[in-house]
Amino acid sequence: MDNPPDFMALWDYQDPAASALRFHTLLPEARTAADLQLELELLTQIARTHSLQRQFAEAHQLLDEIAPRLTDTTPRARIRALLERGRTFNSAGDKASAKPLFEQAWQWGLKEKETYLAIDAAHMIAIAAPLEEQSRWHQLAMELAERSSDEKVRGWLAPLYNNQGWTLFELGRFDEAKIQQQKCLAWHLQHNQPAKAFIARWSLARLTRAQGQHQQALAELHQLKVDMAEAGEPEDGYLFEELGENALVLDDPLAAEYFSRAWFLLSQDRWFSANEGERLARLKRLAKL
Repeated sequence: MDNPPDFMALWDYQDPAASALRFHTLLPEARTAADLQLELELLTQIARTHSLQRQFAEAHQLLDEIAPRLTDTTPRARIRALLERGRTFNSAGDKASAKPLFEQAWQWGLKEKETYLAIDAAHMIAIAAPLEEQSRWHQLAMELAERSSDEKVRGWLAPLYNNQGWTLFELGRFDEAKIQQQKCLAWHLQHNQPAKAFIARWSLARLTRAQGQHQQALAELHQLKVDMAEAGEPEDGYLFEELGENALVLDDPLAAEYFSRAWFLLSQDRWFSANEGERLARLKRLAKL
């Protein structure tokens, strides 16, 4: 097909069901044009919409149907099928089955010079790998992205800097983690993404707290709070939680007030309520509610 559509632009990861409908609308066009690779790539993304909704059997069934149709003329579809099979296992908690599939996708991506997909594979290997292996895979992905002149490929840099930053945080390498988050912040500022820049600033303040610099962390968070309000951003529960954690260490009487606001905001977050019950209970206790 001449000028195939950029189907990845149709993704809304917060609404996989709606994304699936958009992918389905492109299938007849791909079939009419006899564009097998586009058709199979679309089907891999429909499989991903199932795994994001925890419909793992449906995702595997669709990927099973795709598998015998993959040929040497559909290299991108082959890589995407490996990625989505791996993501389906990973989302179901089966990292042991997921990681070899991501590794195959990485090798195929390099072989076929599909750099964007190779980076996707490396970043998924890091997610599925033990902590001590993650930094290496983030680094490999970053090196590929930094060498590329393709803006879509370079679009991986901010999430990779962020992921590497949090891996280094988990390893207790806070100074190195800050360098990565500063790169992440610079990228978002350069590309005029203020909301994501605010998240990077929050991450940097979290690292300042990890370094034991609680007064400095409070100053960073207060400035972030002011800047977010001026930009029209809603109040953020994670920001108030961080204010509370620093104030608690400093015996600041405002700690309970911060925790109270954090609890109020985060208790309304469906994901947080479903997955962070103990953390939410701690916030409520520290808020003295």
